[in-house]
Amino acid sequence: MRAIGLLLAIAATFSWPLAAADAAQRATPDRDALIALIDELVGPDAPGVAVGVVEGGAVVFSHASGLADLSNPAPLTPQSRFNIASNAKQFTALMVLELAAADRIDLSEDFRTYLPGAMPGVSEPVTVEQLLNHTSGVRDIYDLWALTGMTWYERPFTNRDAMALLDRQTALNFAPGSQYLYSNSNYILLAEMIAALTGESFHDHARAFFDARGMAQTGVKRRYGVVLSDLARAYGNWDGWLEDPALANLHGDGFLFSTLDDQLHWERQVQGAEQSLPGDLITESQIALTGSRRSGYGYGLEFGFYRGLATTYHVGSTGGYNAYTLRFPEHATSIVVMGNTTEVGVVQLGRQVADLVLSGEFGENPPFPDGPDAVDPDYDRRSALGLYEFDSGTPVRIVERDGDLYREIEDREPVRLIPEGGNLYHYETNPGLRVAFASPGDEPKSFMLYAAFQAPQRAVALTPAPVGAAYRRSLDGAYLNEETGVEITLRHQSDDTFEIRSASGGGEARLLAEDYLAWNGRRLRVERSDGRGAVLLLDGGRLRSVRFARVQ
Repeated sequence: MRAIGLLLAIAATFSWPLAAADAAQRATPDRDALIALIDELVGPDAPGVAVGVVEGGAVVFSHASGLADLSNPAPLTPQSRFNIASNAKQFTALMVLELAAADRIDLSEDFRTYLPGAMPGVSEPVTVEQLLNHTSGVRDIYDLWALTGMTWYERPFTNRDAMALLDRQTALNFAPGSQYLYSNSNYILLAEMIAALTGESFHDHARAFFDARGMAQTGVKRRYGVVLSDLARAYGNWDGWLEDPALANLHGDGFLFSTLDDQLHWERQVQGAEQSLPGDLITESQIALTGSRRSGYGYGLEFGFYRGLATTYHVGSTGGYNAYTLRFPEHATSIVVMGNTTEVGVVQLGRQVADLVLSGEFGENPPFPDGPDAVDPDYDRRSALGLYEFDSGTPVRIVERDGDLYREIEDREPVRLIPEGGNLYHYETNPGLRVAFASPGDEPKSFMLYAAFQAPQRAVALTPAPVGAAYRRSLDGAYLNEETGVEITLRHQSDDTFEIRSASGGGEARLLAEDYLAWNGRRLRVERSDGRGAVLLLDGGRLRSVRFARVQ
């Protein structure tokens, strides 16, 4: 098992107590300015947010604005309970680390060592560590339910329901450890693993865990229908307020109810004050997994930069509930935002709070390359025309209109590309976005999208579809995915249009390239055998290569 002590050298670059002196020297945040910022975002007689700031191990700001319940108006307070959604993942990961520190879990072992019988149709080993940082390849349970036509938030789903569908899976999105793709299933599996290993329900284990942290108002529901005191009900505004049904009661990935007071108490511990766990264990929980192919995600936390400062953060969103934790380790500052409305963006608000609290500390974001190392001066713009696909799966078409190149993406406005010389262009709407096309003869045909605020993104050209109705009719038929029981039916209509029907609804699919169809934000790739379209592979959201075999 990887020893926790080996991480102490790395932890030297992440030391909240050392940064506490820096926090103590800063002026106390302007409370009036922070309250004005928050209150302005929350309308009258509306749900709202609770916001807090911890600096140097001390709570320096706490404020709630808005209503906890619209049917029986009561104000939000720092003691109101919110569902913090995916921000629960950091605590599930900590429970795993606590068991690992007690030599009860080896993070490098297949998780089924501790959860026997889970996902029996998947032969590849999937380690605990790969579940923790989303490199397992396990498909997201919510996207699987959507594929079957289920609206998960309108049903009282539990972990047992999730396991019933996950246990039917016989394939993964990708080989474990080879890629990163966020999947809530990973943390549901971790919660089930914890319960199996400890011999107690996850509810009971979590209750004891949070009690030991001094977070008595934090926990998961034992079952749907349990009454929680001081509950902030969740709302969305669609031509009037609608209450989030919030029927599902899943554990591990989210559905953790907590208060601002409890979350700020935890942030104090992260910063070294009144720690209820060994300091090195908390330190390990705040850094990336060593040796992982994915450095941007660790133990239920993400890593990045905001205005030049290193950050540790996570966002949670479930219906009308939204939560955001933003930490600046080098400045011993944590910002927590919890909301019960879709009308207030918690990420934007958290950053605005940071702008006020850390005013004068910011530099510039560490720049990513904003263009290629060299430009091809002889590039012919006509070489750029065609359909491409980003690594994310988004198709983008480059077309020519009146001698200019345009970028087209479905459901977005076309953007004219302004030439800078040779094969280099920038967006007319955003000069900071620059496109460099590969020189003719380079294989595969592709382009790179550059911006100083993000890593370069590559798009590769797709092969045009063959001409003729016979090819299109060869795609007609019914295709079945045995893991979900879902059947997809394709029928060619005209030109590149197909009628499509499935459990998640009917509609129209469009043939964009050879053996490549776009359908409602998903893509269908055709895997051919002996010249026939034998299999459809579905990609979309947090699903990859879901196999639909032709029904003979």
